[in-house]
Amino acid sequence: MPRTLQEQLDQVERDIELYSEFDKAEKARFNRESYLWTVEDRIEWQEIQSDNAERLRELLEERDALRTQLNP
Repeated sequence: MPRTLQEQLDQVERDIELYSEFDKAEKARFNRESYLWTVEDRIEWQEIQSDNAERLRELLEERDALRTQLNP
């Protein structure tokens, strides 16, 4: 069953919130623990941060597109 535009927008906004909270938590963890990390740990953390930032950008674009469709 296809979801309505509003339901899709609500889900995207929840996803944005989750990714934003994860990003804040990861940056706090980095500030607390990074001095203990190996080079490999730091590289892995940077890759994860990059992937999350890309996904967050995609979600923001999707949210803007859905808002445009809902409020032409």
